[in-house]
Amino acid sequence: MNKIILCEGSTDYFLLQYYMRAAYHWNDDKTIQNNILKMPKQKSRNLLKNSDILTIMSVGGCSNLGNGLRAALNRNYLSPPSLSDAYSNIAIVTDRDEVGTEQTFIQSIVQILAEYNVTYTTNLTNNFWLSCEMYTQTGIRIDFSLLLMIIPFEENGAMETFLLKAVGNDDPYDKNIIQECARLVDRIDPMQKYLSSRRYITKAKFDTYFSIRTPAEQFSQRQDILKNVKWEEYTKLQTCFQQLGSL
Repeated sequence: MNKIILCEGSTDYFLLQYYMRAAYHWNDDKTIQNNILKMPKQKSRNLLKNSDILTIMSVGGCSNLGNGLRAALNRNYLSPPSLSDAYSNIAIVTDRDEVGTEQTFIQSIVQILAEYNVTYTTNLTNNFWLSCEMYTQTGIRIDFSLLLMIIPFEENGAMETFLLKAVGNDDPYDKNIIQECARLVDRIDPMQKYLSSRRYITKAKFDTYFSIRTPAEQFSQRQDILKNVKWEEYTKLQTCFQQLGSL
């Protein structure tokens, strides 16, 4: 079966990959990257577990999550009679700080589902799988599940904060750099001209540390850092991520 997680940007895209691999035993496989769903100028990667394929796709920001959902539903709609391309599970991951009001965001998702004549028997609710039904262009029914994860953003529960704490606990020298980066970010933009939300502030602390740790953007080094983090422990900090274990 095919499954997909839609996330906002490249940081979420990379962190979710390592989280799903460590916490739920998905595997990276270079041989299954063909025919992957991908948004223009964004990143997408397929992971494998048994015979299931999980796509993690960044969409280019919260405002583009709707288009990401349209792309996934459109693939279902265009799926051949075998339903070999169809998604059985679609998860949307975002932060409450980014979406404005939860109800407004839910309503926007409901409107997109209506565009593809998706039917369901219960209301779309944050952090619960919703059983859905739609039809392909040739009239074949597709049953799939939709998960909307609007994370109640708290800095201590953010993936980026978890990662920085894990790195700091392993290395006192790096812990000091992380703390100094945090102090810089906290005071650098007092008018909040650029860092206008808690989410931006947390991402800035994360990116500032990595700009020092790997200034040449050496991807292999960043991969090594991410691989060594005990991602399975993150589920204990952010319980809503346990829903991704159903994928």
